Amino acid sequence: MELFIIRHGESVTNTSPTLLADGGLTDKGRAQAEKVAACMAGAGLSHIFSSPLMRAIETAQPLARAANLPVEVWLDAHEVWTGDGYRGPTTERLAAMYPEVRFAEGTECDPLGWHCPGGETSETGYGRAQLLLDRLRTRFTGDERVALFAHGALNRRMMLATLGLDYLSSLRPYGDNCSIWWLGFEGAKTSIRYIGPAIPQLFDVV
Repeated sequence: MELFIIRHGESVTNTSPTLLADGGLTDKGRAQAEKVAACMAGAGLSHIFSSPLMRAIETAQPLARAANLPVEVWLDAHEVWTGDGYRGPTTERLAAMYPEVRFAEGTECDPLGWHCPGGETSETGYGRAQLLLDRLRTRFTGDERVALFAHGALNRRMMLATLGLDYLSSLRPYGDNCSIWWLGFEGAKTSIRYIGPAIPQLFDVV
């Protein structure tokens, strides 16, 4: 499997003077998402996954449309959240808001909306990131190319898990809005192909 871990574009959560659990993309963020779609045009993706947070789904949309692929939302791929718990939209509401969205068979969501319990620590966030990575590596064992749209803190913990580092590591790869981390997994071998912004003709130069 080749895995592209992509951070969401700039959202109102990045620009608001107060702490927000979720929000859509800004105009700048939507332009960044279009750049990701253009950058990833030659990827030959087989699957696109996303956090349930609006900013991640909206970043995935242009690529999903260009690649004619659905966006499979994983409810446990939300950002590491240390604040109070909150509820997002129901799965039905998310599907109505974003036509590209699909959910894995068996996905269960509270009738009041998907729930983030909050109060997460760096350690528990790392554990959740490890579970997401293990799920991907178990499901995709061949030459598939897969994209996951998620969040800065969660993505960093997935990278630490990929490298076999624990949650206390000080490693901080480049992770601006719409950064792309291109990883390869082949048996026990892990490779890092690219870490950086969405650039034109990525697959011609890497």
